[in-house]
Amino acid sequence: MNIFFLIIGILGDIWCILPIFTYRIFNIGNGTGILVFTIFIILGLVWKKFKVWLCKLRKSKIGRLLVRIGSFIIMLTALLVLVESICIIKGANKKPDGTETIVVLGSKVNFYGPSLMTANRLKAAIKFMNDHPDTKCVLSGGQGPDEPFSEAKGMFDYMVSHGIDENRLYLEDRSTNTRENLKFSKELIEKEGLNENIAIVSNEFHLYRAGLIAKKLGIAHSSIAGHSLLVLFPTYYIRELYAILAQWTIYR
Repeated sequence: MNIFFLIIGILGDIWCILPIFTYRIFNIGNGTGILVFTIFIILGLVWKKFKVWLCKLRKSKIGRLLVRIGSFIIMLTALLVLVESICIIKGANKKPDGTETIVVLGSKVNFYGPSLMTANRLKAAIKFMNDHPDTKCVLSGGQGPDEPFSEAKGMFDYMVSHGIDENRLYLEDRSTNTRENLKFSKELIEKEGLNENIAIVSNEFHLYRAGLIAKKLGIAHSSIAGHSLLVLFPTYYIRELYAILAQWTIYR
């Protein structure tokens, strides 16, 4: 077991630390990952002592109670992660039939172009539009305090530079979060007389939560997944687990 914990801990820590050095990305996702995998490493280093301590702890009533509480929390967390993961997979595989208006959810843009996460969404949107020449697309995202222009404008420039006819693109440049992305895009779609069945374009881990919000807004939707870089996946996947839990509990 000590070897198992060490290997998992070291590999996991490397995976979560790499985005900090390669892309200067640090958030609650890789922060949590680093904490959890560091605990694995510590367990690997002190596994024999930990087993002895655990046996001693179980000899008292309070100790047994603490062990049961700890075991319950671990199992509940694992179950929650499993359920959320299944939801994420299902949300990313709600396939469109090709007739929908696609809505690309905004993410960070820079002077030099879209961020990696945004570019992944746009590549998926471009492929879909090339495969379905009659498709119209709403690019949704306002301007953040650290962005040179609106996310919608940045995405528009990228798609036009990659061969998409600008007459097929519509800009929604007021939104600041996923709910506003979908709400304002719906209003724009209705105003322009576009197909009100939409295909949401985002990164695979984000589509389930976006779908929950769309459902609350009364939007018929399917999903188009932009695939994340493998090095960034655990960082944003873990962060999304928190966001889904908040969506289930706080923002119901």
